[in-house]
Amino acid sequence: MAIETSSKETINTLNAIFEKHKNDRICVLATTCCGKTTLLKQIPDCVDLDDELWPQLTKEEAEFISQKPWTSEIGDFIDKLVYEKISVKAGRPLFTTIIVDCEVVVYLDISDKLLAEHCQKRGNDFTDSKNVKRSVEEDWNYHRKKGGKIFYYLTLTE
Repeated sequence: MAIETSSKETINTLNAIFEKHKNDRICVLATTCCGKTTLLKQIPDCVDLDDELWPQLTKEEAEFISQKPWTSEIGDFIDKLVYEKISVKAGRPLFTTIIVDCEVVVYLDISDKLLAEHCQKRGNDFTDSKNVKRSVEEDWNYHRKKGGKIFYYLTLTE
C-alpha cells in the first residue's frame, strides 16, 4: 500500500497502522533527516533505534560508526550490531534505518529535494543522508522480495 502524506496525515496513518497491527512487531524504516524523531515525539509507545543501540555500544564501536563520511562498511557494521543487540517488541514500533525481525514494515520515503532541505535546516550532510537512504532502500527491496512481512509505503511531503 502506497500513501503520500503530510506530517499530520503521516501521524494519523502511522497511528492507524499501529492500531491495526498492535499485536505485531513493527519497524518504521527511514533515512536520516527525514523526520523520524519529530514523529516519534508525537506518537506514544514508539522506540528510536539510536536510543536503544547507543547505550549498548563500546567506545570503539561508537567511534567507528560515527565516522564521516558514511560508507557501506559503516552501514554493514551497524547492521551487524543492530541484529545482535536490538529486538522489536509488539506494541512498541521501532523507528529505524534497518529492518530487524518483525512482522510489519512501514517505509517513510522522502524525495531528494525535501531530504536536502531537511539536511540544510539541521546542518547535516546531504551526501551522507542520501547514502543512508540508498542503504535503507536496498534493505526495503531485499525484504520485499524475500516476503513474509506486511509492507506499507508512505511518501513524506513536508
